[in-house]
This record gives sequence, C-alpha cells and structure tokens, in this order.
Amino acid sequence: MANPQLTAGDPALASLLAQLEANAAPAVPGAWPLAPVYWLSVIALAAGIVLAALLWRKGRMRRRCLVALKTLQREPDTARQLQQLHAVLRNAAAQQSPAHKTESAPVFAQRVRATLNRADVPVWVNAHYRPDARVEIDWREARTLIKRWCR
Repeated sequence: MANPQLTAGDPALASLLAQLEANAAPAVPGAWPLAPVYWLSVIALAAGIVLAALLWRKGRMRRRCLVALKTLQREPDTARQLQQLHAVLRNAAAQQSPAHKTESAPVFAQRVRATLNRADVPVWVNAHYRPDARVEIDWREARTLIKRWCR
C-alpha cells in the first residue's frame, strides 16, 4: 500500500490537525515523595544525632565525677574528704556494672588494686572506715580510676 501524499490544502489534513491538542507543559515535580538520596540523608542525620546524644550522656557521669573530685580536693576535713571520695569512686565503679556499687569494702579495694595494676591496695581506699583517718590521698590515682571506670 502506498503512502498517500497530503498537501496543505487537503481537507483530510485540516481535519486531522484540528483534532490534535496543543502541547502542554509537563507538571511541576512535587516535593513528596522524597528521592532516595534525601531519605538516606535524613536517616544518616538522625543516626548522627542519636549517636551524639548517647556519647554526650555517657560522658556526663565521667564529667560529674571529675568535677566532684576537684571539689573534694579543696575539702579541709580529711575524714569527710575520704568518705566522699569513696562514694564518688563507688558511683564511678557502678558505671561498669551496678553490682559494683554494693560490693564489700575488701572486694572494692581489690577492684581498685586491679584497676591501678598495683601489688598492694592503696591506703586511702578504705581509710574512711578507720577512726584515725589521717592518710594522704593520691589524687592522680583517683582520677585514673574515674577515667577507667566511666568510659
């Protein structure tokens, strides 16, 4: 079958052209649903915020213990100083496991010795149990204990 030639004055061509619709611009792309890259960005941002909050919260106890340690160094009463230091160290140890807070004094002293890698238990650890609590506190060791227990 041959292809008929249409001319501009042909009424069949004019009829077909009249039936055509005008070109319409495509619709503007919507903002929703988001592209996959945006979803991945939102998920990564949310995960980053959650991770930052968890890390900040985890370090909060460490910061509190270190501030309490600085405050204790200025305490003039040695007996009160030893008692409060013991409480701060117990709270720091409880960060590893809540069971460490209720350990007996000898078990806690051995935990301190093991953490500091010493052959003997430091004298100041349980000195607050003695009536004549006149010992020197090694503040570097106390700071080391807090930093190791509050990670």
